[in-house]
Amino acid sequence: MEMMNTKSIGADVTLRRSPSAVFRELADGTAVLLHLESTAYFGINRIGVLIWDLLEDGNTIARITREIRERVAGTPPELEEDVTSFVAELAARDLIWIEDVSG
Repeated sequence: MEMMNTKSIGADVTLRRSPSAVFRELADGTAVLLHLESTAYFGINRIGVLIWDLLEDGNTIARITREIRERVAGTPPELEEDVTSFVAELAARDLIWIEDVSG
């Protein structure tokens, strides 16, 4: 199984949490992610927390987008693009892995 470049994120590739990422939820419903090797922190909002939860067992952008639409009222039409952008940022920070199962 080969990891893909962040520019290759398609709606149906599998995304998984990196074992180097530590998650801590804050009292206001937001959270921080810590990359253990770089010690860099990344703050995420409530939707980011939901996406992180949906990545627990691996997931795709398409399924994450569907889940958010089912759970959150008033999601924008460009939600899939927003999710793609967010997971690309997580991948760039080595907080998630993008799996290419075709290779």
